[in-house]
Amino acid sequence: MRKLKKPVDAAGDVFTLCVSGVVKDEVLKKRFEQVKPNIVKAAADYEAAAAAGTLHMVKEEADVAGVVTQKEMAKLYTAWMVGSTSKGRPIYDKIRNACSRCPLCRHREVETLDHHLPKKLFPALAVAPSNLIPACSDCNGIKLTQGPKTAEEQTFHPYFDDFGTERWLYAKVLEGAPPSLLFFVQPPAAWTALQAKRAEHHFTTFGLAELYAAQAGPELGSIRYSLTQQFLLGGVDGVRAHLTEQAVSKELFIPNSWQTAMYRALSESDWFCSEGFPRIPLADL
Repeated sequence: MRKLKKPVDAAGDVFTLCVSGVVKDEVLKKRFEQVKPNIVKAAADYEAAAAAGTLHMVKEEADVAGVVTQKEMAKLYTAWMVGSTSKGRPIYDKIRNACSRCPLCRHREVETLDHHLPKKLFPALAVAPSNLIPACSDCNGIKLTQGPKTAEEQTFHPYFDDFGTERWLYAKVLEGAPPSLLFFVQPPAAWTALQAKRAEHHFTTFGLAELYAAQAGPELGSIRYSLTQQFLLGGVDGVRAHLTEQAVSKELFIPNSWQTAMYRALSESDWFCSEGFPRIPLADL
């Protein structure tokens, strides 16, 4: 989960820009223009709810003021914002290029925009910049039609939520041949119960335990040789010191990366530092 700056473009301005691209259907264009006040209000209400942590209370809608349908708002996004030559494409690109790594999983590359509240359920927010999050295709696919029903079901919002820099992502070494890791959320003492439940829900919704465990396997394979050399030079203490140094380096860069959690767990495992690392397979994982 990574905090991002909220886009500076106003929802009303972006809506007007996208609508300006509707040139072959004047009737539809006039209906779009008619609901602009509703679009502006919906975006303002959404941002207030996001800042207050009450997005689960935003009412789902089948259309916009009974004037513009959900499908028409979806087309405004896909044809007149996402389209490569559309009027709204520069806004789309600016939001997507705000970061290269998906802020929802903090691992895969950004490829698209995710509607934090899905446009199918909240059509008035289809082109609202503050509802559009740079994301990888996998994370975007998970949330296509899911909206929160309770406060605890709100996933992390990169523009409005700040869970701080305290560590909350941890891992446990699973002893075996080969060794593996289990990733989990351990909330800091300063967090509220709601923050803890939201973090757990985000972690589960996006399948981060499985994603990170899958990445840890190849990472383990890549360090077996260096750990063997450290053991020959300094024994168990040499291995532990090397892993601790890696953990500190990773944590200074990104406190809650899977790499930070992995190296911290490895360095704190007596089993791994003594007899676990030789069980890492030599072949590619």
